[in-house]
Amino acid sequence: MERIPQDVEALVRRAAQAAPGYGGDFADIPRIARRRRNRQAAGVAAGVVAVLAAAGVTATLDRGPDRTPLNPPAATTSAPPPAPAAAQRLMLNGADGSYRTFDNGTQTWTELGDARAGEFTVDGTWQLRTHQVRGAGRWDRFVGRADGSIVAIGPGRAGGVTLLAADPDGQVRRTREVMKPGEMVALIGATMEYAYLWRPAGLVEHSLNGGGERVLLTPEQIDVTGFFDGQIVAADVVAGRLALTRAATPCVVEFYDLSRPAEADRRSLAANATCTRILTVRLSPDATEAAVAYDADGQLTTTVLDAATGALSDSVEVDVEPSEKPLVVNVSWVDPRTVRGVALHAAGARGDVTPFTLTR
Repeated sequence: MERIPQDVEALVRRAAQAAPGYGGDFADIPRIARRRRNRQAAGVAAGVVAVLAAAGVTATLDRGPDRTPLNPPAATTSAPPPAPAAAQRLMLNGADGSYRTFDNGTQTWTELGDARAGEFTVDGTWQLRTHQVRGAGRWDRFVGRADGSIVAIGPGRAGGVTLLAADPDGQVRRTREVMKPGEMVALIGATMEYAYLWRPAGLVEHSLNGGGERVLLTPEQIDVTGFFDGQIVAADVVAGRLALTRAATPCVVEFYDLSRPAEADRRSLAANATCTRILTVRLSPDATEAAVAYDADGQLTTTVLDAATGALSDSVEVDVEPSEKPLVVNVSWVDPRTVRGVALHAAGARGDVTPFTLTR
């Protein structure tokens, strides 16, 4: 084999010894979450190609046997991040009467209740939309789904109770009598596949397609004797988790994992805030947090409660007295950092609507 001249070999050795080793290190990524302000974060990735060139030296080297695998492993790519959850819709459950809103300074009164159900847009325009009640005498409770459809429950024929699903255009595509003889029933929440109902047997998952049901939680597991006598003040079901608050512990939110509901995680607002009673609870799309509207010693306040730790995020005070009767509060998650809501409060035969936003 032809040997490399000694002067070339020495040059190559000196160049190899002088080449710097890898001194890179991973820097800690600071957490940039800050309260009460919106931020945007952008990441920029660039590819860097290192070009090595040798000039002026020609040599023949014996590299030994080729150790390149015959079937190198295929290159792998990272999975794309999950798409953000759609904003929850802000349905005006409990609205029953004539409510005043303003559009560019123009006052408008809108009748909501037996004939029409209401919804506010959550994009910041605060447009009041109405949905014609169909398929039942009225909608006692209704849930807006991400595709624009609605699941609702209300009185049916001959004293029954009808569960229905309406398309985005308002057409009712499915109705089902869900009241059993001598029993009451109420709607808590709904997905594209299921409606979640209170029945005397407990929390029930009802298939919207086939009508089959299974009990997820019994009264004994929740430690109540009934669901229709005011023991449960507010409840929500999202992503396999139930959140509720009860009259006996008016400032505590209980979280139940429906896959193993043996014990609840109880989180008290009173540990970190002045709380008289909770008015409504809305779980985030991933069910890790809850937006909670509550009476803070005469001041209507909305905050975000961490389901795992009980920690409270930012709060917003709403310009309405919780003592006004009747007072109904509805809230929804626009994104992980934004909660919007409305307080409906009556003054005689007519009532006002107070919108609010909590931004973290």
